[in-house]
Amino acid sequence: MPDSGDEIPAVDDRYFDLSLDLLCIAHFGGYFRRLNPAWERVLGFSREELQAKQMFEFVHPDDRERTLEQNRKVRAGEMALEFENRYVCKDGTYRWFRWNARADFERQLIYSVARDITESKRAEEERERLVRELQTALAEVKELRSILPICMYCKSIRDDENYWHSVESYISQQTQTEFSHSICPACHEKVRDSWLGDQPDE
Repeated sequence: MPDSGDEIPAVDDRYFDLSLDLLCIAHFGGYFRRLNPAWERVLGFSREELQAKQMFEFVHPDDRERTLEQNRKVRAGEMALEFENRYVCKDGTYRWFRWNARADFERQLIYSVARDITESKRAEEERERLVRELQTALAEVKELRSILPICMYCKSIRDDENYWHSVESYISQQTQTEFSHSICPACHEKVRDSWLGDQPDE
């Protein structure tokens, strides 16, 4: 790890060592300067391994550009609040972290606290999956409800209470639609032919 020459301010060792969250002090150059034991517990790397590479090398490739941009903002004077990204574990899996960070410009250091939110992310993804499945199921139910039981002979329609209605009556009840009776050309022709056929020959 490159030595910047900056001294790291004293931090209470017991607070640093006992914290359940991941605490770190990083140099503006992109290397971790100090990490608490929680990092080893969560990621499986030793602190020496984590400090030997730039911290961005441990970030998921899909999150790296966002992380670099957030780091630039912190070095420019902004604070990182509730920033989320993924870090690789020694076994190749990834853990989700939520970060809060701010810079010490005099010493060119960034002080950060990260919380492992992997389980809550998984629970959120599971909820979203269940919601999608529920929405699909509701859509299928609506589609099934649109299949009306209709008599193949008289064309009456059965409602949910097992009563039979004429098509006009059922649609009027369900949609408040009113019917104006007329006759289509095909039926008009059939009725006319039938009527003419019933007339006595002159």
